[in-house]
Amino acid sequence: MIKEADLKRFYFELDEETPVQVLLNRHEDVGEGWFDMHYELELGVVVEGRMVREYFGHKMEIGPGDIWLCNMWEPHGFEIVEAPCEVVVFVVDPKYGATSHFLNKDISRAFMASPGERPKTLPDSREKMRGLAKKVQVQFSEDDDPDWAKLYFFQTMLSLIEKWEPQSPMTSYGSRTSIQGALRLIFRERRLITTKEAASACNMSVTKFTALFKDLMGSTFSDFALQYRIKGAASQLKNSELTQEAVALNWGFTDASHLHKHLYHAVDKKC
Repeated sequence: MIKEADLKRFYFELDEETPVQVLLNRHEDVGEGWFDMHYELELGVVVEGRMVREYFGHKMEIGPGDIWLCNMWEPHGFEIVEAPCEVVVFVVDPKYGATSHFLNKDISRAFMASPGERPKTLPDSREKMRGLAKKVQVQFSEDDDPDWAKLYFFQTMLSLIEKWEPQSPMTSYGSRTSIQGALRLIFRERRLITTKEAASACNMSVTKFTALFKDLMGSTFSDFALQYRIKGAASQLKNSELTQEAVALNWGFTDASHLHKHLYHAVDKKC
């Protein structure tokens, strides 16, 4: 059973000395998963098993040697479809990712691309990527060294983006941080938030905020915030023993029927 804490963002204590953190996760049960959104960038590699990764409007099943990427403040979730499932996850300070000159290439572009356009492990490179992830497992099962974390992160990224080019123009790290106040508000409050309130949190006019948010996130603010609450509620319904009424109130819906209506429309859109 997923706990309430699993639906809240993890607090990664990243700083200038430790801008990259490595997590070694092992999921034992088919169906295990959760829904999340956090400030840090995320790069993951599957070592064993299979999982489905989901974003707003995009879903993919990945297995050994495959990778996934998550941008800053990007809602994302997963579900285990073949267990046990072992993964290596790099969590990275976005500022470090955007300003580091460790590589000559701009790694932030891979995260800024839309989920369907991001770099993927090529079929003939999966075993190599899996082998690299296994080295990370060995290294970090013994010692949590920030220098090794940075080295393995950049080695993994270079393997991914060496021959990759984005298909669409990229937004910048600075542009994304300009709407961070609104994204934090969505995550922290779990309620109906008006566009005016979100714009105020970013110190912008409603007109400027509305246009910028749509340009950066590919969605209106109101729809993005609603989809986040629907996804979070659906995940909690599936993975907890709370009643639909309790989950509805927890995610800012007036009652169970209000939540049910939105869940029904969300499923209907997929059909």
